[in-house]
Amino acid sequence: MELNFIIRLLRKWLWLIVLAGFVAGGMNFLLRSNQPPVYRASVMLSIGDITQMTNPTQTDISLGERLAETYVQILRTFPVLDGTIQALNLPLTAEALRGRIGAFTIDGTTLFNVSVNYNDNTLVAEIANELARQLILNSPTRLDEDQQATLNIANEQISRLREQQNQITTQYTTINARLTDPSISISDAEREELSGERDALSQQLTSIQSTIADFATTVNELQRQRNRIEIVEPARTPSASFSGPATNAIPEGALVGIALAIGLAFFIEYMDDTVRTTEQAAQLLGLPILGAIARFGKPKESHKDKLITRQSLISPVPEGYRVVRTNLLLASEEHEKNVFIITSPGPEEGKSLTTANLAVSMAWAGMRVLLVDADLRRPKVHEIFGLDNDIGLTTLLSIPIGSNGTMRDELRERLKQCIKDTDIPKLRVITSGFPPRNPSEILGSGLMKLWVDAFRSSPDIDIVLIDTPPCMVVSDSLALASSTNADVVLVVQARGTRRAAAVKAKEQFTQIGTEIKGVIVNAIDPRDESGYYYTEYTYYAEDRQPAKRGLARLFSRRSPATTQ
Repeated sequence: MELNFIIRLLRKWLWLIVLAGFVAGGMNFLLRSNQPPVYRASVMLSIGDITQMTNPTQTDISLGERLAETYVQILRTFPVLDGTIQALNLPLTAEALRGRIGAFTIDGTTLFNVSVNYNDNTLVAEIANELARQLILNSPTRLDEDQQATLNIANEQISRLREQQNQITTQYTTINARLTDPSISISDAEREELSGERDALSQQLTSIQSTIADFATTVNELQRQRNRIEIVEPARTPSASFSGPATNAIPEGALVGIALAIGLAFFIEYMDDTVRTTEQAAQLLGLPILGAIARFGKPKESHKDKLITRQSLISPVPEGYRVVRTNLLLASEEHEKNVFIITSPGPEEGKSLTTANLAVSMAWAGMRVLLVDADLRRPKVHEIFGLDNDIGLTTLLSIPIGSNGTMRDELRERLKQCIKDTDIPKLRVITSGFPPRNPSEILGSGLMKLWVDAFRSSPDIDIVLIDTPPCMVVSDSLALASSTNADVVLVVQARGTRRAAAVKAKEQFTQIGTEIKGVIVNAIDPRDESGYYYTEYTYYAEDRQPAKRGLARLFSRRSPATTQ
């Protein structure tokens, strides 16, 4: 996806992005403002006794990590939750408490954190610590009553024996000092008695140390378990809400709204299979772009109100038609009078209005233009120029001309009646006339070809524009192009003409050997363009020499005219 396309898309949908950010940020602020502050407290727990090992192995650590993940799941079970609720008399259900709990393991360790969110900063720490205690009570390594009693007795005996050991050690040290101090004079009998007491105390110390070791072994066997849970750091009362003030919710909501709006914009653009830009039309069809016409006028305006005669001469719309006129004339053949069939792939794509405005633009340039309405099914030209449609093209096609292709004298007057003048000097129109039963047949007939040849040979006509029905709906334009050997101009509507229809339209004319001079992209949105719409006429203004030579060549074979 090209950067220019992304920039144009963002500029086009900027209103939606800004609106979504504003609305989402405001809604998030209102929601946060109406909610009480939420506090968070965390307690850290450890699995096993790895921290007490001198050289723990990788197996011990891996086992601890897997056990930690298991206890994270056990933490959310009903016995742990319900035990916490009952212990603290919480006004919560087990499901509600489960939604307030967060737990995660710390990678590479046997530690895991348990966090709780609650709207009471004191109670939230109590909940976290109670959850840890309930997890320990509900763990499979909890000691039963007999084991706990044995553990308590062993610890009491160890404490009693250590006190006795300290007393005997004191006595032993005192006696030994009297026996070894040379400054103290004692008799042989007394020395012998003290030596006996010292030996007895030494035997008692040895016996006590052995007994303490036995009780310590019992305690270690009861406490030393690989999946034993213990609290490393209890939860503390938080001093501030973790969610922060309500204003912090504005950028969060705005970012979410902007992201959703951008995603929606890209989705809409992706699902849009119409021709959107002149660049896309050129790449898709491989045809020259004669010009881009911006969307103008109001939807309910009549066709007559959309003639460029009602537009300012310096506005982009008339300038767009001037660009089309210049490009089309420069692409035309110099040695013959030009006849252009103008069509579009589908209906309601601005074909008739484009043809009428192009004819007006050519007449403004001083050319004698004949506009023929060959859309015999849904004619529009007479409405655009405010003309009667009692007689017209079908009238001419119902009157045969000479076998040699020349008009009989008595028919010239009838032709003059069918060619109607307009408010635009040098622009004349042949309306469609009465609706026929077989439009395709009469437009593709030899009689139509003879009339077109007669228009070509007329000294009073410089250029002929023929408005025809959509080529993907009916075959009228194909039949006319095949019989008259006229060039074709294809009109597509930006965001109105589907890509497949435009390609199929080109293929139809290619199959019958008709040349498509180029494409007019109608109803362009300047925001979709990459500078084409605003710079095309500037390009021809800067490249003055080719433009002057081309126009001089075109006008040299036509009668002198004054530009209106």
